[in-house]
Amino acid sequence: MKNPKLLFFFPLASVGGTERVHLDVLNALSEYQSEIFIRYKVSPWKGMAFKQSIKGKKEGIQLKSEFEAFGRLIFLSDYLESPRFGRWIKAWYIKRLAKKINNCSNPIIIFWHRESIEFLWHYLDPHVKIIDIVHNNSNNDTPDASYLINDWAPRINRRVLVNSGLMRWIRPLYQAKNHPSELFQRISIINHRVTLPNEYPEKPNEVFRVLYVGRDAKEKRVSLFYEIAEYFSSNPGVTFEAVGIEYHHTFPKHVLCHGVVTEKEAIERIYASSHVLVLTSESEGFPKVIAEAMAFGCVPIVTRVGAIEEVLTAQALLTDPEKCVSETIKYINRLLEGPMEYQQLSKKAYLYAADQFDSVRFNNAWRELIQSFS
Repeated sequence: MKNPKLLFFFPLASVGGTERVHLDVLNALSEYQSEIFIRYKVSPWKGMAFKQSIKGKKEGIQLKSEFEAFGRLIFLSDYLESPRFGRWIKAWYIKRLAKKINNCSNPIIIFWHRESIEFLWHYLDPHVKIIDIVHNNSNNDTPDASYLINDWAPRINRRVLVNSGLMRWIRPLYQAKNHPSELFQRISIINHRVTLPNEYPEKPNEVFRVLYVGRDAKEKRVSLFYEIAEYFSSNPGVTFEAVGIEYHHTFPKHVLCHGVVTEKEAIERIYASSHVLVLTSESEGFPKVIAEAMAFGCVPIVTRVGAIEEVLTAQALLTDPEKCVSETIKYINRLLEGPMEYQQLSKKAYLYAADQFDSVRFNNAWRELIQSFS
């Protein structure tokens, strides 16, 4: 059989852990001929005002050049939401794209998120292989069968979970739908991949650095991170930094906001100089930023949501999402008073990342998966 043609369908090309995972997959499979389809140029989930703003338009294409490095990139919203003759252009483009895919001898679609591909779903011929990447259970901490595309499970040839904890939600949904056991055999688990420094990075002693990395999204609850920072505002031995958040005059003055950092080496320098990573989210899968931070010896102090508790046990300090402010403050004080405990946890985080998030393992797992269809 001929080498496969890979067609990637992703929702966004903005900066985020999810998009970084997608770039990792593209990198692992760079030897194959690929086309990349991004559903939206601007996030549709942040409201019309943001969608029309300069900031929104800039955010949506922050990683455009990085995606383009792996193949031809097409923004589907240029056709599916075309402002002129929209209905006719959308219908024409869907039929044209479906015909192009169906005419390939060995096409493999790799996608994440229902909206990335549902416009095309019913037009795909049976010989088109489909791989679904599963990052999360839903937009909150309750499994959502529609979000997890449970109704499409029989048609999906392989489901790749980005961590083993996601089986906690997939399994009962399959069972409730009476999916045959054969569908469980189509599930693979491929953990994140991260860059590992050559050796454990020694942390600076003059100050204890607390870091937040993520978008300013509702479920991230960044305001709670600022509450934690406010508690330590009179302690010069503790500093707070945020990556992914643009500075605003209402933010605490003692929180250093780096804004969006797209340069890989720059964020790695921040990880290397930070002691802990704090997340106050009410919903997560298993964020890639946790894996990245652990690789540089940062101790995660993160909420016990999503798959975090299943993935991490002795390598992190987990907080109740309802009490995360008080519990995070307690943990930071404990580490300040117990430097030996901090060193132990930091080295555990580094070693765990080296074992679980290895780049060679990640690349090989994805290549073997594609080869299984060749």
